Amino acid sequence: MKKKLILFITTLFLLTGCMKYEELNSLSIISNITISIKEGKYNISMQEIIPSKKEDGISYTYKYRQSNAKNLEDAIKKITNHSPKTIYLKKVQNIIISSTNKEKITKEFIEYYKKNKNKINKHCSLVIAKNDLTKIVKVNSDYKYIDSILKKKKILLKDTNKKEKIKIPEIKISNKELIFTRYYTIQI
Repeated sequence: MKKKLILFITTLFLLTGCMKYEELNSLSIISNITISIKEGKYNISMQEIIPSKKEDGISYTYKYRQSNAKNLEDAIKKITNHSPKTIYLKKVQNIIISSTNKEKITKEFIEYYKKNKNKINKHCSLVIAKNDLTKIVKVNSDYKYIDSILKKKKILLKDTNKKEKIKIPEIKISNKELIFTRYYTIQI
């Protein structure tokens, strides 16, 4: 009787253990997200990382998914709904926010994160960018600079329901290099 019970529990565990499995090829793995506001609309760009196996290792190419809408959540939904693959945000490394409207964007992103914290990598960096966001992402993709310049300055996402001030690092491009310029303190 004991053996049957153990066999039954093991079988049950094995049959239900892979219910949320998704094939890697069906995922759009997002590494960076940029957020800005232009003409009253949120502009979102998601950088999809596409690994390719080569003889000497793995190389990466990138594809960009973009949308805009009156609010952040709708802009993200547009990308999600129109993507042929499932958008996977658990590997996002950086949320890059335009320095224009930084407080509004940060507050709305934090609210979005609170509602969707199980979908987004909680260890990603939140940064403000002074330059063109597309250039920041390109330099970061080529050289992996954001992580290296923010070693001790990273602002990690956290779940909080209380109002607090957060210090977010600002970065900019100078001579094709990303540099840390200062912190912004934003009340969320």
